[in-house]
Amino acid sequence: MRDNTMKPHTRIAKLITGFSLVALITACGGGTLYVGAPSPSANRMISVDFNTNAEGWTAGFADYPAGQEAFYELEASHSLLPASLGANRKGIRISGNNHSDDLFMFVTKKFNGFEPNTRYEIDFELGIGTDVHSGCSGIGGSPGDSVYVKAGAAKIEPKAVNDGTGFYLMNIDKSNQAVGGSDAMVIGNIGNGLDCDNADQSYKKKTLKSEPVKFTTYSDANGAIWIIFGTDSGFEGPTTIYFIDALVKVTKR
Repeated sequence: MRDNTMKPHTRIAKLITGFSLVALITACGGGTLYVGAPSPSANRMISVDFNTNAEGWTAGFADYPAGQEAFYELEASHSLLPASLGANRKGIRISGNNHSDDLFMFVTKKFNGFEPNTRYEIDFELGIGTDVHSGCSGIGGSPGDSVYVKAGAAKIEPKAVNDGTGFYLMNIDKSNQAVGGSDAMVIGNIGNGLDCDNADQSYKKKTLKSEPVKFTTYSDANGAIWIIFGTDSGFEGPTTIYFIDALVKVTKR
C-alpha cells in the first residue's frame, strides 16, 4: 500500500514556486530569524514581514481527502500582494475550495534558541489581506465570518497526516472552525469589516490579535518552538487570503 503521509507537504513544495529555499527548509526542518546560535532565551519578540521574511515558512492543508488536491484547488505561494495592500510587496498567498466544510490552510515555521522543555506564554498579532466582506451569507456559513483565523504553537512540527482512512488531519490539537484547541487559538475571522452590499472588492489589510486569555506551550528538548497561523473554514466555497506580517511575543512562565 502506498504511504501518502507526506503528500500534502510534497504538493505544497511544488506549488510554492516563490519560496527559493523550500527544499533546504524541508531538509533542515525549519529556520530561525537569527544568525548563528543564540543563547537560550527566556523571552523573545519575533517580528515577521512576509514581504522579505518568508524564508523558512512552509504551507500545508488538512481536513480533506487524500488525492483530492486539485478538486480542492489547493495553492500556496510567495506572491506579489494585490495593489491595494502595497506596491511591489509580497506575502504568502494561500487558497483552497472548502468542499469538506472544514478545510484548514496553514503556514508554519520552527524557531530555535529557547530554553529546553520550558513553558512559554505566547501573544499573537497577525496581519492578513482579505477581500471578503463581513456579514454575508454563504453555503454552509459566511464566507468571511465563518472562516476563522487561528494562531498557535507546538513543540512538534505541525503537519497534515493520513489518519489511515485516506483523510488528512493535523497532528496537533487545533480543534475545528470556531473552537480553539490546546495548540491553536481562534484570533478572529477573515471578514474585512465592509458591509456585504459594499461595491468595493479590493483586498484590505486586517490585523488580528490574540485574546487577553493567554496561550501557552512548551519548547522541545532542543529549545525549539513551532509557530503556526491558519484558517479553519465553515464556508463551503473558495477562500484566498494573504499573510502579510506577524508579531509573536514569547514569555517564559
